[in-house]
Amino acid sequence: MSGKPSPSRLAAQYQTYPTASAAAVAALRGITNQKTETGGGILYNPEQKVYAATAPVGQNDGAHFEAAVGVPKGWQLHSTYHTHPAGEDRSTQFSDNDISTAQQLKAPSYVLALADNKVRMFDPASSPVSKDSAGSLVGSTRYALGSVVNETPPTPPPPPETPAPALADNATPAATPAPAPAPAASVPVTGSRVTMKDFASRHRAQTTKYRHKIVHVKIKRGAP
Repeated sequence: MSGKPSPSRLAAQYQTYPTASAAAVAALRGITNQKTETGGGILYNPEQKVYAATAPVGQNDGAHFEAAVGVPKGWQLHSTYHTHPAGEDRSTQFSDNDISTAQQLKAPSYVLALADNKVRMFDPASSPVSKDSAGSLVGSTRYALGSVVNETPPTPPPPPETPAPALADNATPAATPAPAPAPAASVPVTGSRVTMKDFASRHRAQTTKYRHKIVHVKIKRGAP
C-alpha cells in the first residue's frame, strides 16, 4: 500500500443509531461493491449516547483497504467494520489478524461475509477463539466464528399520550438534519488481505491447494 490513505469520515448529514451494531449493519448493507474489501469505523458520542458510521472506503483491488478515519471532537472510535468478499476460504470467519487487532484495540469488529450475506461481530471480551488443530495453517493460526448480528429493527416506542400540535393549513413538517460534525482528528486505519501462495510446497501432507486470506487492521491515532 502506498500513498495517502483514503479519508473515511462522517458525512455532512449523517445518521445516528442507538447501538453500534445498528450503525455497523447500516454501513455494511449500504456497500454495493461485491469484489473489493471495504471498511470504516463506528464512532460513539458519549454525550448524546448515539453511534454513527464513517463512510466506507477501499483500495479497489479486492485485496486491501486503507483509510484515515476522522474522529470529530466529542466522538470516540468504538469499533471497526469491513466486508469479506465472497468465494474465499474461511471468509465467514474472523482471521487471526482480525482477532489480534480487536484484542489490541479492545474494540469489537463487524464483518459482512458476502459468501453467506450475514453480518457477524467479534467481541474481544467475550467471543470464543479457536485454533486450527490440524496444523494446516502456520503456527496453528487462530480463528473465530463470532456471533451473527440480529438485524431485526427494534420495536418502536408507543406514541406519546399527548398529541402533537396540529399544523396550520398548507404547512409541512420541518426536517431535522443531523448536525454537521466538528473538525476531526485523523485515525489511520490500514489493513491487508494476504494470500498464502505455494502452500503445498511449504507444508507436509498437503495434497490440495489451499488459499487463505487474512485481514489485518492496524489503528493508531494520528495528528489532527
